[in-house]
Amino acid sequence: MGDIYISGNGRRNQDTQDIPITPRRVNVNDLGAQNRNAQQVPPQGQRRQPQQGQQHDPRREQRRPNSNNHPGQNPNGGQQNSAPSPKKPKKKSRAARSIFIVLLVLVLIGSCVFGVVYSTASKIDYKPETHQDNVYVDSSTLMHDSKVTNILLIGVDGSSSDTSLRSDTMLMVSIDRNNKKIKLTSFLRDTWAVIPSTKSYNKLNAACSYGGAQLVMDTIEYNYNVKIDHYMLVGFDMFETIIDSVGGIDVEVTEKEAQFMRDTARATREIQSGESVHMNGAQALVYCRIRKLDSDFMRTYRQRKVITALIKKAKTSNPMTLKKLADTVLPMVQTDMSPMELTKCVFGAPKYIGYDVKSERVPHENTWKSQTKRGQSVIVTDFDANIQFLKSYLYSVDPVEDEDCLLYTSDAADD
Repeated sequence: MGDIYISGNGRRNQDTQDIPITPRRVNVNDLGAQNRNAQQVPPQGQRRQPQQGQQHDPRREQRRPNSNNHPGQNPNGGQQNSAPSPKKPKKKSRAARSIFIVLLVLVLIGSCVFGVVYSTASKIDYKPETHQDNVYVDSSTLMHDSKVTNILLIGVDGSSSDTSLRSDTMLMVSIDRNNKKIKLTSFLRDTWAVIPSTKSYNKLNAACSYGGAQLVMDTIEYNYNVKIDHYMLVGFDMFETIIDSVGGIDVEVTEKEAQFMRDTARATREIQSGESVHMNGAQALVYCRIRKLDSDFMRTYRQRKVITALIKKAKTSNPMTLKKLADTVLPMVQTDMSPMELTKCVFGAPKYIGYDVKSERVPHENTWKSQTKRGQSVIVTDFDANIQFLKSYLYSVDPVEDEDCLLYTSDAADD
């Protein structure tokens, strides 16, 4: 066994020289002398007085346990509770409960809003049988992108329930989530195209009178090779209602257009030219239908200007106004979109309204020529060239900007 070095007080002392201790026998007679020399222990309850030259350290007494205390008693003499003290409620559980309540309230509010929107959407004239697979083309060969939704607006000069009329307007609204843009594409009604159900050429707008909205979509897909996801068929009287419901729109009108409108319609006898002319529904409808002044190309351009102004106005309309508008207009709209699909579009509308709006028409520049066919003036089109144009315009990640087709941006709309 090695030597153990301890100090005189029984603990290691690094301040004094350690002395090696060796085991030794103890003489019994020496024990009495040791006891007499031992320091007397004071009775219980008395504080030991410090020896001369030794300072009193109160901190040591604070650390020294009271020997009078029995197990189960506290230092003040009271009975110490041996049972553990109850745990305080955790703050995390309170926070979790608060979060749960907030989420529950949000779910209830969301359910109510969803119910109101779905109830409104259910008022639309839903015709699921009017959009079947195109039997005239291989659908897998059509241009399509999962992030681009194409909705064809078909305007007839009358009620939406009368599909025997020729379509006066064919305007495709493309929601492009790749580029965050809404793209408007007009299909000119006088385009000389193949009507696939008749296997012969005719004006594009004749398809509606032959087979309703279904044949209009089939004909556009057949000739332009672009997939149409949904359609909405409306009468022109509905445009008046929509525009009046949002308080009118502001459109640029040239002096030539204003003069033509004053000469041809009672509703526009007082119309003036200007960069921002305010129009009510009846005046905007007259503006949209101007054709004899110039051409069908310019007529469709005016239609796209009115639609763009309407989108811009909708951005600043309050939700209650839009709700009343939907209640009035939706029963006049025929579509293949189910109430659930329409509800999803409504919830996405705040995001889509912020998109930039672009506008084009087909046939595109330098891809057509005017001819007379069967005694009527028609537009003979290079369809291959227009298919390539639509591919770039609708589905390109970075479409070419064109001042003629960029009507307004979200920044301009905020001015």
